[in-house]
Amino acid sequence: MRHLVDTGDEVTATFFREVPVWHPTHGLNIKRESLDVCSAAACLDLIDRVAPDVVYHLAGMAFVPEAEDNFLNALNLNVVGVSNLIRAVSLVGKKCSFLFTSSAEVYGHFLPEQLPLNESHPVKPLNNYSLSKAMAEMVLGRYASDSLRTVIIRPFNHIGPAQDDRFVVSSFARQLAEISMSRRDSVLRVGNLSAQRDFTDVRDIVQGYRLAALLGSGVYNFCSGEAVQISRMLELLIEQSGVAATIEVDNTRLRAVEIPVLYGSALKAKKELGWSCKYSLAESLRDAYQFWLMILQR
Repeated sequence: MRHLVDTGDEVTATFFREVPVWHPTHGLNIKRESLDVCSAAACLDLIDRVAPDVVYHLAGMAFVPEAEDNFLNALNLNVVGVSNLIRAVSLVGKKCSFLFTSSAEVYGHFLPEQLPLNESHPVKPLNNYSLSKAMAEMVLGRYASDSLRTVIIRPFNHIGPAQDDRFVVSSFARQLAEISMSRRDSVLRVGNLSAQRDFTDVRDIVQGYRLAALLGSGVYNFCSGEAVQISRMLELLIEQSGVAATIEVDNTRLRAVEIPVLYGSALKAKKELGWSCKYSLAESLRDAYQFWLMILQR
C-alpha cells in the first residue's frame, strides 16, 4: 500500500482484523474498511460504495501447513472469497482491473529440464494451498470481460521486512534477533535447509503488482530467475546478525512433500510490464533482520 500511496493513487485498504501498531500501513494517507471476503453481501456493499478502478486481491490463507490442516477454511478464504469479490465487481458493472495474487505453488510437478518455469507450464497442484489457488484462478476466468480485465500474478518466494514469521526467512530473522537480544537460547530451529528456492524482495513484488494492474493481462510470474539454497540464506542472515547460534532441525517445520529445486522465469513480466528486481538478496535479508530488531525493541 505504501507504494500505491507514493505513486499518488487513492487507496482504500480492507482489513479483517485490527492491525497492530507496527503494521506498515500505519501513518499512511489511506481509507480503511473492515471486510470479510467470505461474506458476499459485504463485498458487494464495499465495491458499490468505493467503485474502484483497480482491485488488488491479496486476502486469503497463505501458509501451506495451515491449508493442509484445514482445507475447508482454505476453500472459503482462497476460492469463495475471490468469487465473492470479483462477482461484486462484475455486478456493479464499473470498468475495472482485478489483480489476483496466486502462487508459483500451482505449478506443482515438473522435470528438472523444464526449469526455469514460465507461465505456460501446466498447473498441477501438490497440496491444499496450491489447489485452492488454482481453483481461484479458474474463478477469474469465469468473470473476465471487456469491462473487467483480470490479471493473475504467480509470485515465487518473496521476502523482506514485515513478513509473517511463519515463513522461512522471516522465521530465521526473528530467531536471530531474539538470540541477539538474549530473549531466547542460542538454538536456531529450522526445517529443510537443502531446498533451493527463488527469492524476490516484497518491495519489488508490489511495484510489479501496480505495473500489472495498469498494463497487464493474463498470467505473470514474479521471480528473480535464480535458485538459492535455504542453508545459504541462513548463512547470510547469521553474517548479518553477527550471532553465534546452534542449528537444530525441528520436524514440525518439515513439509510432507518438498520440491528440491524451484525457480522461474519472469521474462514475460519484463517484456510486457517493464518489471525487474531492484533489491539485492543482501538488502532483503538485512532489512528482514532489522525489522525484527525494531519490533522486538518496542
